[in-house]
Amino acid sequence: MNKRSHLGALVAAASLFTRLPLWRLRTLTKEDYEDALSWWPVVGSLTALTLAGSYWLLAYLFPIQVAVVLALGCRMLLTGAFHEDGLGDFFDGFGGGRDRERVLAIMKDSHVGSYAVLGFVLYYLCYVGMAQTLLLYAEGSAAIEGSIPFPWVLVAADLMGKFASQLQVQLLPYARREEQSKTQVVYRHTSAVPLLLGLGLTLGACTLSLPEELGLLRLLALAPLGLSLLLIAYLRRRIGGYTGDTCGALCLLSELCYLAAVLAMYALADHYVF
Repeated sequence: MNKRSHLGALVAAASLFTRLPLWRLRTLTKEDYEDALSWWPVVGSLTALTLAGSYWLLAYLFPIQVAVVLALGCRMLLTGAFHEDGLGDFFDGFGGGRDRERVLAIMKDSHVGSYAVLGFVLYYLCYVGMAQTLLLYAEGSAAIEGSIPFPWVLVAADLMGKFASQLQVQLLPYARREEQSKTQVVYRHTSAVPLLLGLGLTLGACTLSLPEELGLLRLLALAPLGLSLLLIAYLRRRIGGYTGDTCGALCLLSELCYLAAVLAMYALADHYVF
């Protein structure tokens, strides 16, 4: 039996989430990949900082919309569109599948269907539109003094997505037989310490991204966790558990939900001012 290692699990998580050749540092075992769940938010810090840092640099050269789109592209280069693949399969599977077996079969198929294409278009239109609108508050908000810490909003959104996916695995069984899985891995539930570490990183980033002037409106930052519970209940009813594709989908949908929540905070804050 292979000995389980926190370092191995961390490298496995980084190998799954990024294209960095960290797997060359050590020989990874199946157990390492099974334990990778514990380190999702930690590796998410790398992808989140890549997204935020890319935007921060690109915003000096390009308009807001262009900088946001290019920053998303930089993250995709780092991750290999790992979560985007899951989101597309999720849209296709649940859009075209009528029963559990058909949903799982469609998600396993590598072809891209019309539901995935439409889902991607709507997702990124919403993402870029929300980001651009949120940045306009940096110039015109009557409730908030100073600029909006937008890079930290991106970091918090990414980490919130990683933690939401981690939560999904904690609460749902695996939905299909191991031999049908793309990765041949069924994640083990994480212990309390890594779970609290992920939550701490996520809430810390949220705190940095939300000014004190927002007051109790900052509780809306928990909206992605509410979305997670709703999607978990939906997955339990439709397929009886989770798959890797649903983890990727929940990660990106939670990011979008966080952006929408922050946008709602500023809109409500301005409304109360007037």
